Amino acid sequence: MTQDTALALRAYREALGLNQPEAARMVGVQQSGWSKWENGLREPRDMLSTMMILHTLMDYRDELFDDMCDYIESLEPEEEAVLRTYATDEAFWADYPNAGVQQLPAALHRTAAALCAFVMLDEHGIVVSIENAG
Repeated sequence: MTQDTALALRAYREALGLNQPEAARMVGVQQSGWSKWENGLREPRDMLSTMMILHTLMDYRDELFDDMCDYIESLEPEEEAVLRTYATDEAFWADYPNAGVQQLPAALHRTAAALCAFVMLDEHGIVVSIENAG
């Protein structure tokens, strides 16, 4: 495995806000296997499937991001801009049952909220608070 591939896997994981055990679970391997991938010691048996899963997770995170940013942009100027996100997977799954069925980590939601808050401030000058939803 090249170091570029190892770095790409780490970059995807970090961009999704996942720790190694979460990323490993999402692609169906042990955390130790994921660690070996990131350290360039081994490569996924099926790199294409691994990358497709990571891209699917990115797409889901991006959908959350778009929904959050659309919500913030729909607020009247006098309304407080607040995004609520989840400290635990269980709280996330309670509000997003399909995410629970797929066992998607709440980190995807938290990452989307942070990105939306950053973009709203950077591009629109809107200060967005992030609060715990549950």
